[in-house]
Amino acid sequence: MKRISRRTFVAAGAGLLTLYKSLIPGRSDMAHGFEYTPPADYPLSKERQEALARASQAPKPRVVKVCENVYTALGYAFAAIILVVTPEGVVVIDTTESLSAAREVMGEMKKITSLPVKAVIYTHNHADHWFGTKAFFGSGIQVIAHEDFAREVKLQDSRGDSGRIRAAAMYGLLLPEAMRAPWITTFPWPVAPNLRWEGVKPEDLVMPTLTFKDKHSFEMGGITFNLLHAPGETPDQIIVHIPQYKVVCPADNYYACFPNLYTIRSTSSRPVLGWAAAQDTVMKLEPEYLVPGHGAPLEGKEKIKEVLTNYRDAILLVHNLALEAVQKFKPLEEVVAQASLPPHLASLPYLKEYYGYIPFCVRSIYQSYVGWFDGDPANLRPLSRRELGADVLKIAGSAEKVLEYAATAQKEGRHQTVLELGDMVLANDPKNRIARLMKISSLQALGRSTANSPMANYYTTFAAMEKMKMDKPS
Repeated sequence: MKRISRRTFVAAGAGLLTLYKSLIPGRSDMAHGFEYTPPADYPLSKERQEALARASQAPKPRVVKVCENVYTALGYAFAAIILVVTPEGVVVIDTTESLSAAREVMGEMKKITSLPVKAVIYTHNHADHWFGTKAFFGSGIQVIAHEDFAREVKLQDSRGDSGRIRAAAMYGLLLPEAMRAPWITTFPWPVAPNLRWEGVKPEDLVMPTLTFKDKHSFEMGGITFNLLHAPGETPDQIIVHIPQYKVVCPADNYYACFPNLYTIRSTSSRPVLGWAAAQDTVMKLEPEYLVPGHGAPLEGKEKIKEVLTNYRDAILLVHNLALEAVQKFKPLEEVVAQASLPPHLASLPYLKEYYGYIPFCVRSIYQSYVGWFDGDPANLRPLSRRELGADVLKIAGSAEKVLEYAATAQKEGRHQTVLELGDMVLANDPKNRIARLMKISSLQALGRSTANSPMANYYTTFAAMEKMKMDKPS
């Protein structure tokens, strides 16, 4: 599997920081009598400031005791490592994206028990759940996953550089850490994942040694582990039930913010109805402890039931908004613009849109039913930005007139207008410096306006990539 190395990311990140420092507010550019001065740095939105304040309250990396013999390691990397101690040995559930983080957790585990690791469970194929396995792996250790695990890994890798670039942008991997928008969960207490993308050599990746289809159970030291296939965030997602400890690990089918039913980093449509059904599967197990792959554990059977019921209902509500648009032939853009949770769900701390974003999810669910065509004949053969832009330029009389209008829109905070008009100008005149400067400024503004981590990082990364285009020798 081809991966972008840590060296590449570090070099790119340093380059982006240099580019940002070169965007000096107050510097003017002029073209045919039209002068443009990029605005000073845009302030962070109130929502973003609140998210950062909560992130600052998150404890430092630590191993949290969930209940007797069950621990979760939080804050060492992007995902948690769950440790289950049995009389015979330790079962490790997920291992993060980082070998160094996994080694740190291994060191903490040795303070808890001298027993060896006997098995590793992968809840799904995402890199932040299995790239660190070599820190725990040794002779005779069983590595268990769903039978679709390898297929999903290959599918993600098949997206090539596009998938890697989009993932890097979404997680801010090319940005200096201080500029990266963190993803946080705030319930029942704040946890700020520490993304540690180090690049893993293919020979350091440990593939499953045992796979299963629907269910798999095994015992370790008299403790039963029930593994249940529960498609949701990924088709290969599994739930881990440990009945003697009254623990359920829901993997990424639950984390304490609105779920990422669609991800902008490029994946296939996610099984949203399965994601909702997974909440019912967990509730039927009546856990006293819920230990997710991201964020803090949750305790109390009734509290867990209440949270998962609301989580399921939020997923179904968003799904039904999209399906109703399909069934009633509603304009997709209108539905997307109005999509939101009702107040009794939107106010819940574990349904904030810090990771998943409802408009993106509605659009993806809609397309999972009917594909890209929304039924409007005008969208059967839409014009490219270049073609439509050429007409807009003719109507306006010149690119400068379009950019003057875009500058007014930018002052009014209508940054999406600036992006689209700027793209129309650039499609017809790629060397138009003012159009690109405007686009960079509005991308920066959009990145600072949202508390949604993937969206903020994506905007900010592409602002720097646009600066690269401007500085590239012709």
